[in-house]
Amino acid sequence: MSNGYKTILFTSNLSKTSRIAFQQAALLANQFNAKLILLHIMEGPSGNYESFVSNLFSENEWQKILRKNRDEAKHALVGKVTPKQMARTALSAFCKEGAEIDENYEIPNYEIIVKEGEVIETILKQAKESNCDLIVLGSSEGLLSGLSVGKNIKSVLKKSKIPVLVVPSKAA
Repeated sequence: MSNGYKTILFTSNLSKTSRIAFQQAALLANQFNAKLILLHIMEGPSGNYESFVSNLFSENEWQKILRKNRDEAKHALVGKVTPKQMARTALSAFCKEGAEIDENYEIPNYEIIVKEGEVIETILKQAKESNCDLIVLGSSEGLLSGLSVGKNIKSVLKKSKIPVLVVPSKAA
């Protein structure tokens, strides 16, 4: 791959550890001037999605994010925000929070996609549809706070026809 990456697929389960993986995906996208696709897959029933998404941020940060995204905030206040809208709002905040820390931080070309379906097949299908050169996944903390590579990551690694970067949940 002499020209580097042109399109990078970052998959997020909207966990706190996925924010670390996102930072790596964003750095690579900037370094290679690549398009960054942020993908979140909703499996099964959504349950209390607002509670799940809002736990990614402190209460003040979450309220600030909602205020910045007025349309989503209006819907949230009347209880009509969909789980897909909440996921888009959270992923959009991932993209913007780095800019607040570093003024040189910018992701000029990104797309947010929220889909429903089976995780592994949806990741692989999206990578193919978007002609991605790299998939970035975040691992989680596992048994006794060690690195955990779950069945989804193992399956993507096994089935992917393009490189897969697995980012540990903690910086070393």
